[in-house]
Amino acid sequence: MNRFNMPSRRACGGFTLVELMVAMAGFSIISLAAFSVLSSSQRSAVMNDQTVQIQRNVRIAMDIVSRDIRMAGYGNPPKNALSGCVDHLNATDNAIGADAGSDSISVMTVDQQVGTLTNAFTTGNTITVAGLSSDVAADVTGGKIVLITLDGLYTARVSAVAGSLLTLIDPDPTHTANTPLTIVSPMSFPAATSVIRLTCVTYTVNGIGSTPPFQLMRNTTGLAANAVAIVDGIEDLQLAYAIDADADGKIDDQLGGVASTFDCLDFVPNNGACTQGTTVYAAGTGLVSSLPASMSATPTKVRLIRITLVGRQIPPLAKNVANNTWGDLNYRSSSAIVAEDHTLADLAGFTVSGNVRRRALTRIVNVRDPNI
Repeated sequence: MNRFNMPSRRACGGFTLVELMVAMAGFSIISLAAFSVLSSSQRSAVMNDQTVQIQRNVRIAMDIVSRDIRMAGYGNPPKNALSGCVDHLNATDNAIGADAGSDSISVMTVDQQVGTLTNAFTTGNTITVAGLSSDVAADVTGGKIVLITLDGLYTARVSAVAGSLLTLIDPDPTHTANTPLTIVSPMSFPAATSVIRLTCVTYTVNGIGSTPPFQLMRNTTGLAANAVAIVDGIEDLQLAYAIDADADGKIDDQLGGVASTFDCLDFVPNNGACTQGTTVYAAGTGLVSSLPASMSATPTKVRLIRITLVGRQIPPLAKNVANNTWGDLNYRSSSAIVAEDHTLADLAGFTVSGNVRRRALTRIVNVRDPNI
């Protein structure tokens, strides 16, 4: 009787070893597939974030640089009126011929509005400024050059500040020191006219040997040690200039370009590669590999400036040191970029960090010179 009432072994048993192994194999396959999808999605998200970050940094840098360069010569300050700038525009090409690094540029340009005229200004050498920025008095007391302009039409140096009253002197350093500048009718500036401070701005780029590397540096003091990093992940700045040296109102033709036709080879130096419409000019087609002296005249003979900025991945904080870059072993696309007369080589040979992402942005700006 017990034999008939006892449950069978099959009814009480669990999975067989074979069944268990099959189930585990199926679960492993599904898990690996899910992990692969998640890992791929994560890599794509990281790559997209890095690319967006590079593009954002390059755009920010371009907006800042082009804004200052566009206003070069505003107020028509005289030569040597500001520390760090001999002329309205002072450009340095990295090398004659093919560049091995970044260019730099210094321009006399707008710093900021420091207030507005309280009363109409028609004569004399003092003005009263409403809402005067506090750093004006501090800089004058500290011996710094403070150059102001009224709507870009009347430029003077501030020699003293008493409350909101500014005493103005001749901004030309070749003239007798502390010579008051007297403005007389019919020139007149109404109340609420903008009082704008001018400055010399210098742009450079930190190379791979700096710690941290790849930063756009901005300097308004004339002293290289006082340069301030304003945008990270900027590897290169390249500049080319379209010039009207004969003042005929037309951009000068340059050797190597098409005669009597304004094209991309009329920017100098023009020995780098450039594209005009559907025509691609290889590096070396243009025959002007150095900057002519006429472009640094005061006022400048430059009418257009072609600015190229190259952005690069920003390394994580732990690797933000010289000669290092982002360790992305999964990125295998070419990183070579040609920026004007500087070729940035592919970084596929990095054994530790893998390849690096780069993005380039080019913009042509008009130089706002009131003497044009």
